Formats: sequence, C-alpha cells, structure tokens
Amino acid sequence: MGTRQKIFATFGLVMMLMPSLNPGKDIIGYYPSWKWQDRSSLVNPLSIPYHKLTIINYAFFVPLEDGTLVGKEPEADDYLLRGQRDSVSGEIIPNTSLISNAHQHGVKVMLSLGGWTDSGNFPQIAADPEKRARFAHWCVRHIKAYGFDGIDVDWEYPGYQPHNGTVEDKENYNFLLQAIRDSLNALEKETHQYYLLSAALAASATHTAQIDMPFVSEILDFLNIMTYDFFGPWEPISNHNAPLFAPAQGEPSHNFDAAFKLYTQEYKIPPEKINLGVPFYGHSYANCPGLHSPHNSTGKTFFSEIGGSSYVNLFHHRHLFTRHWDDRAKVPYLYSDSLQLLVSYDDPESVGLKADYVIQNQARGLIIWEITHDYFEDGRSPLLEVIWNKFQSDGK
Repeated sequence: MGTRQKIFATFGLVMMLMPSLNPGKDIIGYYPSWKWQDRSSLVNPLSIPYHKLTIINYAFFVPLEDGTLVGKEPEADDYLLRGQRDSVSGEIIPNTSLISNAHQHGVKVMLSLGGWTDSGNFPQIAADPEKRARFAHWCVRHIKAYGFDGIDVDWEYPGYQPHNGTVEDKENYNFLLQAIRDSLNALEKETHQYYLLSAALAASATHTAQIDMPFVSEILDFLNIMTYDFFGPWEPISNHNAPLFAPAQGEPSHNFDAAFKLYTQEYKIPPEKINLGVPFYGHSYANCPGLHSPHNSTGKTFFSEIGGSSYVNLFHHRHLFTRHWDDRAKVPYLYSDSLQLLVSYDDPESVGLKADYVIQNQARGLIIWEITHDYFEDGRSPLLEVIWNKFQSDGK
C-alpha cells in the first residue's frame, strides 16, 4: 500500500470511529460527481463531513433516450462509489468509497437522476412503457452495483417545453414514478431493505401546475423543493438568488416562504414531507449600480473568471466587497463600487434563518446545492455547521 493510500485508509478509520450525531431533521447534501478533482480533490470520500448530514444525493446519472442510465462522470463514479484503488495491486482499499463511509456514519446515499442539463430525455422515457420499465430496471441495477439507499428523480421539469416537455408529462410522470417504486418494492423483497424515493421539484406554481401533486406527494417518501435560483443574471434586474421572504421588487411568489406555503397550503402536503433548498453559492451581476438595478452580465463576470461564486470563493474575496443586509428578504448581498459588481448569496446568518424557518414550520429539513461549495481547506464547513447546530439544538 502506497503512502497516499495509507493516509486515506488511516483517515477513513478515524472517520468511521467518529460518533454519528445526525439530528432529527433531514440535512441532504448534493455531491456532484464532476467536482471530484476540484481543489486537488479536497472534498473526497474521506473528507466529507458525514456526521453533519443525514442523506447524500449523488448527482447525477443521466437518462439516455432508450431509458438506460449512465454516470455523468464514469471515472469519478469508479473512484467515489467503488473506492480508492491500491497503486500497486489495483485492488479497492476497504472503506474508501463515499457510500461505505456514509454508511459507517448512518448516512444514506441516494442516486440522483437527471438534473437541469440532462432532463431532455425524461418526456420520451416516461411516455413509453418499455422505456419506463428499462429505466426502473437500471435504477435497481445501479443500487445493486453500488449500494445506494434509494433514487432521487431530478426531472426539470415535466411539461417544460425547452426540455422537450409535453402536456402528457403530467400523467406520464406518475407512470414513471410508479415504475420506479414498483421496482424498489420488488428489490426490497430480495434484500429486506426499504429503498427511498424522492424528487427534486420546482418552487414555482408555473411548474407545479404540470404535476399531479396528490399522486406525487403520496408515492414519494419526501419532496425536495429547489428554493434557489429565484432570480439571477438571466433577468434584466438584479435581485436575490434565494430570498427567505419576498424582496421589495420582483415576483412576490419567488421566495422560500412562498414556496413552502404553495406546497403546504395550496397542495395540502404535510410539512414533514417537505425539504426546502439552501444554495451554498451566489449569483453575480456585472456593470450593476446596486440591488434591483439593471446590469450587463452577458459576458464573464469577476467570479466566473476566478472559478465561480461558491461560498468558499466568495469568502476568500470578501475584502473586495461591502456586505449589505436586506431586512425584508432576510438575505445578504455583496457590492463593490470599484468592480461595479453585485453578488447575491447566502451566509451563516441567512442560512441560520432558513434553518429556523424549517424548525418553526415543522418541515422535514433542508437540501443543499452543494456541499463542496462550503468546504474550506482547513476542513471547516461553516454554512453546514450552522444548519447542523440549529437542528441539533431543536432535537434536545
């Protein structure tokens, strides 16, 4: 065993011996496979803060036109899901995979399917009984191959025409979820283990109108609502990425609170089945004089040129900005006069308020896009820490 492998194995043993302190609320962190080598593979299967999570959603496997499912990053899948290989023998070193480490901490790992850029094949798969059956078969096949604890469907979105959506998607989405659930139930009879089924769902009434919500809420174990990207540089006026409450300008339904009320009041879904989303990243607006102002973000902005607007990156460059707080929307934003750049983001204060909201409204928990954005070189994960502490305190 090489030096690096010995270090990994030792660190993995230490992580295995750490107690699992998962709170009663869900803390679901997405882990994107394509981020595995970022920052010299900093956030790897042995450095993920498992004890602060309840579920990891491994993103993404991609649905092909015929209904089969393939990994978005096959090399990453082999390393992350099977484990570190010994440089001499080529054998897998025990307890070095993401799934084995998660299970040692009592954390489940679900396979997320689709995503924004790979949702275009869902409509034709859902519409075809043979393709639906093949899709469900491949869900089970990957669970058996890697040891996943369930399936998370990230179809963005049924009925969304730019992603090949049709009016038939509403009914076909039901058929697809039922096919998956039936296959998971059949697998349960073999393994005597229950497998979870969840879905990432939109936060706007425009998209939820294309879903048979009573059926979907019944068949899913829980619903993950993507309460972020409410506003962004694709719109002409700068605004908040993920406001807790309605900001002074912009569509009044585009916020965390309104999305929760849409599901619980209009669709009558029990709060305990709903996870709300928190972004560990921001959106930047170039050539922008301030909040709720015109901008010109058609080209690359400062943060896109230096590696994106993850919370880690924003923190490292915070000295270039002045932090402001929108007390109406309950979120911060950064502004630089010299750069003429505004950044909408979440920080420990706003994330803490969202965790408080979950507790006060008896929601199930939070989903995070995504956990590598919050992981510092010294091992700190300050946004995740706030959520974990809030939920820990609530459980005492």
